Amino acid sequence: MRKTTARLAVAAPLLLAALAGAARAEDDAQRSVLQTFYPPPVDGPALRLPESPTRLYIDAAYAASGDLSVLQYIAGKGTNFRFALGGVWRWRRFSFEAEIPFANITTLDVTEVSGGGVPNPEQQTGTAFGDVRLGAVWTERLAGEALVAGVGYRTRLATHTTRFDFYLPTNADTVSYVFPYYFHLEPTVVVGGALGRFTYAVNEGILAMIGPDGDILGMHVIVPTVIFWDSHVAVSYAPFDFLGASVELGTDVQIKQANDPQFPIDHLRSVWLAPALQAHFGDWRIDAIARIGLGRKSEQFGVLEYVGTSSYTLRVTLAFN
Repeated sequence: MRKTTARLAVAAPLLLAALAGAARAEDDAQRSVLQTFYPPPVDGPALRLPESPTRLYIDAAYAASGDLSVLQYIAGKGTNFRFALGGVWRWRRFSFEAEIPFANITTLDVTEVSGGGVPNPEQQTGTAFGDVRLGAVWTERLAGEALVAGVGYRTRLATHTTRFDFYLPTNADTVSYVFPYYFHLEPTVVVGGALGRFTYAVNEGILAMIGPDGDILGMHVIVPTVIFWDSHVAVSYAPFDFLGASVELGTDVQIKQANDPQFPIDHLRSVWLAPALQAHFGDWRIDAIARIGLGRKSEQFGVLEYVGTSSYTLRVTLAFN
């Protein structure tokens, strides 16, 4: 009896340690699902993730807009190739993120400049630095990996150098046009998690787009602040360790109108879908993402966001944890 009791006394701590180790291993496996097979964010504006590994990535994207009239003083269409470097540093329950669009190659076909007629040349291509994004997300696990929630904040700095010069034969003048011209403030609530091989993410927040003012054709233009309710719902499924797919629905509804006859930026409601494929090669991940705008309002919002009506992105990511 004493020998049995002694054996139990020795075995019990070992058994408890084994169970604790198994629980930690299961938690690590669950954490890897959420941080590995997440739906890929795409600019439009981009989704904030409930949990992200520390990672670096490079993007190559193509976007197109068929109607630039929401820019008030020009009409026409445009395309853009965008190349960006980005990264996320995960520290405890925080994720700090940054993205630098180091090259925008933008082509405009301008059919009219307000007050100046048809410009010369009508088509121009310019290469420019883009708008830097900075942000942070804090989340906590509320029900293990199945439910994670918290808050995020991101800003977009008007660091762009995009500029076009048009000669107007009607008044023998040259007009410089610079866009985009908005500074972004983007607070949001973040919810998400993983259920087996499914992951999901939901964002509900505000997108505030703020001036600065500008000048064109000798006129001082006061740019109004516009505010949108920004919503994202995304799901992802990875049937294999090396392959997954996702889809995201993004909606932006204008809740503060411009109320300015110079700015037809009122009652905008943007809706878009972003189907994507993800391939995994160890710590490397490749995403192919299509962002498809639905309707004319989405086209107008895409011009304001400088992301186009529709876009196609190829992303290569290296994860570190």
